[in-house]
Amino acid sequence: MRSVIVGICATIGVLLLLTGTTISLGTRAIFDDEFFADRLADSLSDKRTASYVTSKLTDATTEANTDLILVRPLIQTATEAVVTSAPFKSVVRQGAKRSHQLLATKSGQDVLLSVSDFGLILKDALADRPELAAMIPQDAVAVLGGLQQGPVLEISQQALHYGQKFGRWSRIIFLAGALLLIISVLVSEQQELVLLRVGISITAVAVITFVGFKLGAGVVARIPDDPALGQALAGVWSTFVAGFRARILLLGSMGVLMMAAATAFLEVMNLESVGNMARRVLVDSPKNRWLRLARGSFLVLFGVATVMEPTQVIRWTVGIAGGFICFIGLRELSRLAVDPAVRQQQRAAAENKQSVFLHRLPVVLVVAMVLVVTFFLAQNPEPSTTAAFVDSELVSSGQSYLQDQPLNEVVFACTHNAMGAADVEGWLFPNQQVSVRFQLQDGIRALMLDVLPGIPVGNAVQTDLAEGEISREKLEPILGTEGLDAALRIRERLASDEGGESDLYLCHGLCELGAQLLVPVLIDIRDFLLSNPQEIIIIIIEDSVQPEAIAQAFEESGLLELVWQGPVSLPWPTLGEMVASGGRVLVMGEKNTEGVPWYHLAWDVCQETPYHFSSPEDFSNAPNRGGTAGSFLLMNHWVTTPPTSRPSDAALVNTREVLSKRVEQCRSERGMTPNIIAVDFYREGDLVEFVAELNSKGGAGPRRQ
Repeated sequence: MRSVIVGICATIGVLLLLTGTTISLGTRAIFDDEFFADRLADSLSDKRTASYVTSKLTDATTEANTDLILVRPLIQTATEAVVTSAPFKSVVRQGAKRSHQLLATKSGQDVLLSVSDFGLILKDALADRPELAAMIPQDAVAVLGGLQQGPVLEISQQALHYGQKFGRWSRIIFLAGALLLIISVLVSEQQELVLLRVGISITAVAVITFVGFKLGAGVVARIPDDPALGQALAGVWSTFVAGFRARILLLGSMGVLMMAAATAFLEVMNLESVGNMARRVLVDSPKNRWLRLARGSFLVLFGVATVMEPTQVIRWTVGIAGGFICFIGLRELSRLAVDPAVRQQQRAAAENKQSVFLHRLPVVLVVAMVLVVTFFLAQNPEPSTTAAFVDSELVSSGQSYLQDQPLNEVVFACTHNAMGAADVEGWLFPNQQVSVRFQLQDGIRALMLDVLPGIPVGNAVQTDLAEGEISREKLEPILGTEGLDAALRIRERLASDEGGESDLYLCHGLCELGAQLLVPVLIDIRDFLLSNPQEIIIIIIEDSVQPEAIAQAFEESGLLELVWQGPVSLPWPTLGEMVASGGRVLVMGEKNTEGVPWYHLAWDVCQETPYHFSSPEDFSNAPNRGGTAGSFLLMNHWVTTPPTSRPSDAALVNTREVLSKRVEQCRSERGMTPNIIAVDFYREGDLVEFVAELNSKGGAGPRRQ
């Protein structure tokens, strides 16, 4: 009976352990709409998936305008670049998330993953070929996949429903398996043997599952009749199971650890005998006919695999060898922890229940430790590579040699439309590569932010403005004709859905093209300042809301405590004085700042250059808003190509040579060195390094009359 109980507990425990681990990731990868959408967007980095999507989008474009078939290779090349770009991945992510939610909540409705407004993105990619860009239909729509009404849709909905419900039990399943394994060790009279068998079982199942993941891509590729679609699905499979592989490897490693501890306790493994056995398998021919057949077949298959797939065979061989080396190392460490001879003496001396329990305690502790480590590591979410950016080393604008400089004699690196970043989900036409948090880490110390009222509608945001305020005359210069048309189409699609409560959002022109809540971004700025107590930041807000609403957002975020409350005229405080006062954020608005004493009208403080340049040759330093009276000079330095600027243009104009030439022209024509240099795509070029050089040479210096 004891043996039966041990066998049942150990077997069910291993199965529950693997089931809980697999469901844990499966719940997130398949049943969680955010994670599912991220994984699907990430799959575009796989060449197989990207190739299929490129083909589908190229077909949609040429079908919408048959004349484009004459230049199909050029269209396909441009589409390849679009498919792997951050804006396109953001569009796919949003579409996948919406389809997932429809599948989960609306029975009987067709669920399609389509890419609308693709033509607009492709136009931007073909900007250097205006004759082709003019031929691209902006309303091109490609359907990449879907589930239509019928049994497949119904089964998918049921699977999603029960998967979401059952997925909540993954941790309980895992812990139940762990408990059964511990019981099997406690009940057994030969707990070391049980530990060894459990370790072998876990390792074997992990290896089989891992091999299955590797072979699964080939199986998935053969399911559809279309070979290209099959390869695309194989790419999606590889992306989704990447997280599974890590967890299965982790669980297999825990199995190896159990085996190592068990063999150390039992002292059953002699490495010399293992070596002799390996030599006999590879060199000596067995006497038994069937063993000879098995050995010969294995060696033939191994040799053929080595010839056909040498890289894969080498990788697997090295992996197995590495695992065996780890096994030997863990075994030796286990022998240091518990001497096998002492273990045998304890077993022989066990005469009462207490001593039996103490005798079994080391093995139980090994099992418990392994399972606890596995459980917590298996619960860690896999990060999405689409929105993952590594923090760079902090670049300071508050060095010691600037502490005695007045604020108006320091130069600040600034990002135009700082909120519009490629890593912000759903932002169609970004002006920067990364979000505000990473901009600050990179050395940006001035932020230009646009604030609009918005209403959340599903996964999008509808601009909370009267229809009369959304006029083509006002918005076309900002968004361009195509960008405005895209925003209005999105707005029309949102009109039939019920929205939430109005809030303040960071948007450019219209929130339909991209939005993020204002308060969380202000919190990011506050957190940065708290972590870097010598830094000063300037915020310029293009405001379409009342000053009181801005003030409330600053108070809610906690950033108000760090806002500069003093005067904003000559003589300006030094950086050191601002740091000592606690007010390290200068906040300005472009339109209406009345009634909030620390919220200053930008054009009372700053003078600026023009901000609309169609090419680098159009750069001008003529007085614009603010005239020539302000004690700050804002140099707007980007090429305008609605609906968005291009990184390729930023790479040309953000160089040290171009920036230096423009600054010298400002000094000559305006009698001032720019205090704020605002650019698009600041990671292109040398903005931060150039600003640091200017500050090391005295910064903006006193204004020359």
